[in-house]
Amino acid sequence: MKNIFSGLLILVTAILALEACSFRSPNSTFYVMNSNNLAPVATNKKIGVAVARVKVPDMLDRAQMVVYEPNSDKVQIMEFNRWAEVFPDVIQATVTNDLIAYLPKAYVKRTYFDSGNADYSVNIEINNMRAYVGDKVILSAWWNIANRNGRVLKREQVSYEVKVKGQNMTDLVEAQSEAVHLMSRTIAEKLVKM
Repeated sequence: MKNIFSGLLILVTAILALEACSFRSPNSTFYVMNSNNLAPVATNKKIGVAVARVKVPDMLDRAQMVVYEPNSDKVQIMEFNRWAEVFPDVIQATVTNDLIAYLPKAYVKRTYFDSGNADYSVNIEINNMRAYVGDKVILSAWWNIANRNGRVLKREQVSYEVKVKGQNMTDLVEAQSEAVHLMSRTIAEKLVKM
């Protein structure tokens, strides 16, 4: 009797293991922001710029995309729609690539600890990035430009609203990218005047 029971237990365990293997969660989709087709702000500005890691609210400090429901206080954390990196790194990479496009003669790099020997450092703190599928994206942020001694030369609070041109996540990411490009362009325009 004991052998029959242990045999049945092994059989049931094997069946459950096979069923667990056949259950698959949906595949995740990973997104990045691109800096394609950005027109230069200045073609002769030769400066060194270090873009520091971007600060974001805790809710956005993740790889999963955060989406707001229109006319509601509900937020969705999209488990299967993710950024290729955590969100602060996505913003930092995008601003870096944007500044490279806007200031093609400048030396622009990402930095994590110090700006090294760069002429200027750019520091960004995102207050919020409210993303509504099929509607709009609202980016609210503070940024500053400091010299190599750390003295802040220019500081601004900005807010941008960009319409989402479709109903899917790719359209939403394009609108988020556009909001970041607008912020980067403002920063580039200030750097040109330094």
